[in-house]
Amino acid sequence: MDTPVSRREALALAATTATAALAHAAPVPKGKVDDSSWVGKTVLPKKPDPLAYYPAPPDFGDVTELARQLFGASWEVKAEKGTRVEVVEDGLASWVEKELVVPLAEATEFYTKAIRENDQDAYSYNFRGWAKYLLGKPTDAIKDFDSFLALVPVEFPIHRVVGLSNRGLVLAETGKFDAALADLDEAVKFGHAIAQLNRGWAYELKGDYRKAVEDYTNLLVGIPTHALGLNNKAWLRATCPEAAHRDGKEAVKLAKQVCEQTGNREGMYLDTLAAAHAEAGEFADAVKAQERALEDKGYAKKYGSDAQKRLQLYKDKKPYRSAPLK
Repeated sequence: MDTPVSRREALALAATTATAALAHAAPVPKGKVDDSSWVGKTVLPKKPDPLAYYPAPPDFGDVTELARQLFGASWEVKAEKGTRVEVVEDGLASWVEKELVVPLAEATEFYTKAIRENDQDAYSYNFRGWAKYLLGKPTDAIKDFDSFLALVPVEFPIHRVVGLSNRGLVLAETGKFDAALADLDEAVKFGHAIAQLNRGWAYELKGDYRKAVEDYTNLLVGIPTHALGLNNKAWLRATCPEAAHRDGKEAVKLAKQVCEQTGNREGMYLDTLAAAHAEAGEFADAVKAQERALEDKGYAKKYGSDAQKRLQLYKDKKPYRSAPLK
């Protein structure tokens, strides 16, 4: 089995490009959250852009819930209540119906069946590719992204950027930087934010930290609250092996912002905050943030071993340093 890059495989996600919808709907499930078998699992959409629901702000009067489309390729389940599961996308927690998503363990079979029924179903190839990627099979994932791109006409770049962004990410994580950057450059030309995020990550893996910082910075100029953009830039500023690109103070500022946006409950972002505090010499705060990151069950399951090692570093009053893919 191919092995994905540790900790970071979920930092850059794919998204379709439809426009989000707002609508009135039923109230969000209330009460104690069930610690069920769904919690901590990764789920994928059965069809592109499913509707999810989140609490309406006070100025919406009697409306208790708003609807939004989810554009991600996968999410981690944070909670479960009744027929819905809670997921987080772009820093916003939402509830989506279970019938609209499929657990990662069942995803490959689900999309394969859909492809058998309709081999022109481009998005089933895209999502199956993403599932294979998350399961540690990047070579197979690339083949599915190839199939997706073969089915989407070049006259529809707004849809092709999804496959280009996904394939570019996986190519980068397998060390095929020229091919990866060719895909990502093309997608970025069409203003695809996730492609710019992925390109920054590709530059990180390549060891070209200056260009990585540029991509993350440019992404945040356009979308100042972009959760993954904030996280990636903070991580790079905190852990870059080249001192010229580290800035503990900025890293803490960025990491705090994304943690606050996500209610201080996302293990990956808290892990970044811990690294930022360590770079700033604030080791007691680094330990607290890392311990809190490990309270996130999904994060601990995926990255617990590496996170524990970083925790020990911070207890020893040492910062963490990342490294390019060699």
